[in-house]
Amino acid sequence: MFFVVKNLKRHLEVEPKMYGPNLKETIKEKLVEVVENTCSERYGFILKVFNVDTERLEGRIESTGMQSGRGGTATFTVKYEAIVFKPFKGEVLMGQVKNVAQQGVFCQCGPMQVFIARANLADDSNGLKWHGDRTPACWMSEGEKMKIEEKTMLRLRLMGVRLSNDV
Repeated sequence: MFFVVKNLKRHLEVEPKMYGPNLKETIKEKLVEVVENTCSERYGFILKVFNVDTERLEGRIESTGMQSGRGGTATFTVKYEAIVFKPFKGEVLMGQVKNVAQQGVFCQCGPMQVFIARANLADDSNGLKWHGDRTPACWMSEGEKMKIEEKTMLRLRLMGVRLSNDV
């Protein structure tokens, strides 16, 4: 897996009730809550936030205008560093099988779930066949040389990557 430290920036809204002597700590906590363990199409999986720069905060207080309930809300631009994981096509990963089905298998590779379709799993060279009648159900070769079931560790190559924000 390929982990990278990135310098990032985020706009955070802070309610007036959060203002006070611990504003910098409140902003750090809110940033971690909002950003950590999320997925972004641009950066990949944001795993850990650190080095939050609260010394040079840039903020702007929203005017009350005609909106009730939004008066005094401040928007801060916060700079920070984060450890990110962005998978790429062709990357080789280790993954643990989480679910086995006739259509293929689902593996967990760190924070990412990978689906290996039946067409990419079984071919004439490895002789894997679906055995749904066994308990537990599994993919198995002739003579049981190779067996893929839950908790099996697999080395896999990513043939395509699609990131979504539902981490």
